[in-house]
Amino acid sequence: MNGGSVMKRKRFGKEIRKAVHNKYNRHCAYCGTEIPIFNMQIDHLIPFEFAEAYAARGIDLNAIENLMPSCRSCNNYKSSLTLEKFRQAIERWPEVLQRDNVTYRNAVRFGMIEPKPHKVTFYFEEQED
Repeated sequence: MNGGSVMKRKRFGKEIRKAVHNKYNRHCAYCGTEIPIFNMQIDHLIPFEFAEAYAARGIDLNAIENLMPSCRSCNNYKSSLTLEKFRQAIERWPEVLQRDNVTYRNAVRFGMIEPKPHKVTFYFEEQED
């Protein structure tokens, strides 16, 4: 080791989990689906991989302001992406599906689905308007 302290992921207690869950009225901050507290995952809006750099500036990424209620799907997909990288990845889904998935291409050809590429606005952004 380099002798410096390594930031560790924190296990959040019931009170923090409840506060995070209620932040957006029991909905995933990203897709907006309603999630029961026992299925909620806590996501770091600013990814935890940046914790040491932010700690050096006196910012705690485990603070409630940086903790977001997330469904398992959004949390797994976002992973350690920044919010804007996550948004860009989602906005590329139609072209990725068109390129990689024959079932998707067929469904488009037969008019079963219609791609509607657009700028993504996350649920929590709509709530703050």
